[in-house]
Amino acid sequence: MKLINCDLGECLAPDPDEVIMPLVDMANIACGGHVGDHASMEKAIKLAKQHNVKVGAHPSYIDKENFGRISYDISVETLFESLLEQVTEFQRLCLQHDVEMHYIKPHGALYHDMMNKPEVLAVLCQLIHAINPSLDLVVQAGIRQQGMAAKSKQTAINFIYEAFADRAYRGNQLIPRSESGAMLNDAEDIVAQYQLLSQQHTFTIDTICFHSDNPASVVALTRIKVGLEQDSLNV
Repeated sequence: MKLINCDLGECLAPDPDEVIMPLVDMANIACGGHVGDHASMEKAIKLAKQHNVKVGAHPSYIDKENFGRISYDISVETLFESLLEQVTEFQRLCLQHDVEMHYIKPHGALYHDMMNKPEVLAVLCQLIHAINPSLDLVVQAGIRQQGMAAKSKQTAINFIYEAFADRAYRGNQLIPRSESGAMLNDAEDIVAQYQLLSQQHTFTIDTICFHSDNPASVVALTRIKVGLEQDSLNV
C-alpha cells in the first residue's frame, strides 16, 4: 500500500493529531502561514518523533482568515521571503528536538499555484536549495507529469507524487473546493478511494493524503490501519 500523509498541527478543536499520528507515515506540519505557531509546531514535531513519523514543512500564503485557500498575486521575492521565514522556523524547531525534516509540501492555494504557475514552482525549488537541497517536494500526481519530471531533473530535487483519498476527482483533476461534493465525507468512500489509488498504475503515486479537518478521514484512517494489521496477521 502507498505511504499515507496527513496535514497536522492545524490547531483544530478537538485536536485529532494524537489519534492520527500513529496511523500515518508522513506528517505535514502547519508552519504558521494558514494556521499554527511556535507551540503548535513544537507539539506536532514531538508527537511525530514519538511515533517515528517522517516530518515535512507545510507552509502557506500568509492567510489565516481563509485558512490559506485563497491565491495571492504577490511578487516571487515576497513569496520566497515569506516561505523562507516559515520553513526556517520550522527547521529550527526540528533541530531543537533532534528530528529530521524530510520534505516540503505547500498548503492549499499555494499548492495549487505551484502546480499551475511555473514561477511559484520555481520559488519552491529555490526555497529547497536555500534551506537543504536534499529535501523532497510534494507535488500532485497525475497532472503535468512530463513538466514535473523535467523540473525535478533540472533542479536535482526529488518530487514526491501525491494523490488524495478524501478529495473528489474529475478525471485526474481535483474538483475545486468551491464546488459541491469536492470533499468525500463518508469514511467508506474514503477507504475505497485510498484502495483504488493504491492499486492504480496509470501514473506514479508515492503517497496518499488525508485531511485532519475532515472527521470522516480520521475514521477512514483508523479502518485502514485495522485492515493493514489484519492483513499482516494473515500472511
